[in-house]
Amino acid sequence: MKSCFKFIFLFVILTMLTGCCNNLSRKEYTIATGSKSGVYYPIGEVLDKILKEQCPDVTIKVIETDGSVDNLQMLTEGKVDLALVQNDIAYYACNGEAMFNGNKISNISGIATLFPEVIQFIVRKECAINNLKDLEGKKIAIGGKNSGTRYNVEQILGELGILDKVTCINIDAKDAMEKMKTKDIDGFVFTSGLPNPSIVELSKTVDIDLVPVDLELTQKLVNKYSFYFPSLIPPRQYSGQTNELNGLEINAVLVSGPTLSEKDQYLLTKLLFSKPNELGQAHPRLSKMTKATLRQQMPIPLGEGAHRAHSEAMQQ
Repeated sequence: MKSCFKFIFLFVILTMLTGCCNNLSRKEYTIATGSKSGVYYPIGEVLDKILKEQCPDVTIKVIETDGSVDNLQMLTEGKVDLALVQNDIAYYACNGEAMFNGNKISNISGIATLFPEVIQFIVRKECAINNLKDLEGKKIAIGGKNSGTRYNVEQILGELGILDKVTCINIDAKDAMEKMKTKDIDGFVFTSGLPNPSIVELSKTVDIDLVPVDLELTQKLVNKYSFYFPSLIPPRQYSGQTNELNGLEINAVLVSGPTLSEKDQYLLTKLLFSKPNELGQAHPRLSKMTKATLRQQMPIPLGEGAHRAHSEAMQQ
């Protein structure tokens, strides 16, 4: 009898999902991610895989980009349907601040909060940098001029009162890692999920340290900025890191733009996120995702279609 009920339940679920697929308005959607060496691009591939398992004839085309700022510009211009972005960058865009000063974006909406990203201060071990104050007098790469990482660094070091005492270089993480190998810089900052695969590779050729963020400083930043959260960095993320460290994190979020209708937003959210455990099994970065976390700490208004889909999922 139990087997019979299980079969009926699975049949009903399959029928519902098939109906969702049939009601989608298109067979292909596009998502802006990041570089193939980073975290966003493989997450985009996971979303495509999950959708294909339920709707074999529907595809999410994964677009390689320069990151969050580029993604939001593509989204608002209608060049892509979906985008993976840092929650602080989404906040700046919707409020016309930082790199979006005078260029406020109002035609995007949130779909889901995905996973935390840690602001990682990576330094050469020989520099003996044990805390952020030790960065004084050092040469540190802080990301490109319009990168989210740059603003993270300026906010953190500014709050600490040492921003003007650090030689900050505006280059991206890829170039920074090359300069770490040649000892042209003492360290760099990269806002990314843990562990970042590129930093893992770097640690095989360069002895590095991961610098903690003091708890008192973290609390000041959390109180001042709505998009920051305290973080605990587990040991052994990178070669030589044996202790748990205090850190500061933001969230990676999935957002949609004007090319995605409310109906499609609802159906895609339902298809992609009705079973967060399956997403967690598909990629370790999503392993802590639950139905509750999908709508938490979203820095911009949640889309009506996404809100409806999440509300239905919570009731199941």
